[in-house]
Amino acid sequence: MFEPSLKSNNLADYIGVIDIGSSSIRLVIFKTMGRFPFPLFNERVTCRLGEGLEPENILQPERIKIALETLDRFSHILQSLPNLSLKIIATAATRRAQNAKDFLIPAQGILNHKIEVLKQEEEARLVSLGLLSNFNICDGLIADLGGGSLELIHVRNRKTLHSISLDVGHLSIKSQAEIFEMCTNVEWLSHMEGLNLYGVGGSFRALGSAYIHKTKYPLGMIHALSISRIAANSLLNKIIAEPFDLAGIPKGRHFSMPKASEIIKCLLSITNVKNLVISGTSIRDGLIAREILEQTELDRHTKRDPLHVACSEIAAHRLRFSILNKNLFKFIEPCISIGTTYMENLNTQRLVQAACLLSEICWDEEPSMRATLAFEKINALPIYSLSHPERLWISITLFHRYNGVKSIVKQPFSADFILTKQQQKYALFIGLGLRLGLNFSAGINKNLNYIKLQIRQKTLICEVTNSASSLFTSQIENRLINVANTLSLGAKISYVNE
Repeated sequence: MFEPSLKSNNLADYIGVIDIGSSSIRLVIFKTMGRFPFPLFNERVTCRLGEGLEPENILQPERIKIALETLDRFSHILQSLPNLSLKIIATAATRRAQNAKDFLIPAQGILNHKIEVLKQEEEARLVSLGLLSNFNICDGLIADLGGGSLELIHVRNRKTLHSISLDVGHLSIKSQAEIFEMCTNVEWLSHMEGLNLYGVGGSFRALGSAYIHKTKYPLGMIHALSISRIAANSLLNKIIAEPFDLAGIPKGRHFSMPKASEIIKCLLSITNVKNLVISGTSIRDGLIAREILEQTELDRHTKRDPLHVACSEIAAHRLRFSILNKNLFKFIEPCISIGTTYMENLNTQRLVQAACLLSEICWDEEPSMRATLAFEKINALPIYSLSHPERLWISITLFHRYNGVKSIVKQPFSADFILTKQQQKYALFIGLGLRLGLNFSAGINKNLNYIKLQIRQKTLICEVTNSASSLFTSQIENRLINVANTLSLGAKISYVNE
């Protein structure tokens, strides 16, 4: 389960995606790595192709010109890549425009590739697939707000129950009353009370950025940021007000955020959802998921946790001597049962597994900086299958894995706003436990077979095979005591025959 997965021979070396939206055109190039393609290049140009589309559904010549110039640049970039799988999609503006051919014909000539103009239902499906393949959502409402359309998907038990695409986006000239009426006419939206609204798209991310700026929220990762409905409404009212309060919003979004805020505010009002959760995923993630599932047999493994898939494939590129994650988890696993007392709503086993997989993420960094870099790297990894408490717990665990108890390096920021004291204490316990196992084994997989942990009657027992007793020095014994002291446990060493 913890072996880093290998890339299928059927996959291209690179996957390129051009997303032609109503507001922006984006090129993302991924290096294929199994089911976790890592983004190598990501460029977004605000072309506003859909500006002026309403009310006659006509693309404006000056907007077409700017869009074609952008595609010409992207075409030259892509020509340099061998063994490339390219996907090009266009969404609401192109789909709605009566004169779409005025853009599509020259665009396809520039790119020498067919552009897939997504139908409304396919756009909604890809948005949902992109989020669900990365984020552990059971029930909720997904909203993808673009420049020319709003996709709404009601998910129950990870299956789409309802979906609709509305012809309104942040470039729309519709009034707030018209927007409210459009959303009200979607009967099933009134049944979302108590669920989370998962916001997809740049407008939602800009709102998340403003929230982090205004509240001084400690974790800068926008994906999975959860904002209560009350706090979100307060922020939206400030953005809609005259003069607009756009502090913390990227400058490129200043033009469209007031209209986007009107749309989001209508959604919150009609649905009465509990929280707004910002998603870093996009329709592009849905395309990548569709691409991989079409070209490989990995769909047979969709029950694998996306977090462990991503961590496994990152780990495969961070090996020191050999793959040791499976044995490392076997070593620390007896310490999981005690975690239920400390971890509250967090899935202890899932997070400990992830920490084991990422335990060598900074082995090749300068020793005095490893703890801080591990903390920062985990908090910045483009893994979308983590909530903020889960992400921060792993980052603190690996901080302690490198920092130990005597180092003078301080944790970059306090976790008190996001994690309880008990969750942080357990992160210290597991982090020091991983440090113990890795120090004893010298990071060599085989050596972890000689050591075993148990917890019995408030005592942390370490069994060491007699033949490997020379590996267990007084320094390692002190590390064992440090681990036990974290949770006020006794420490005992037992030497056993093989």
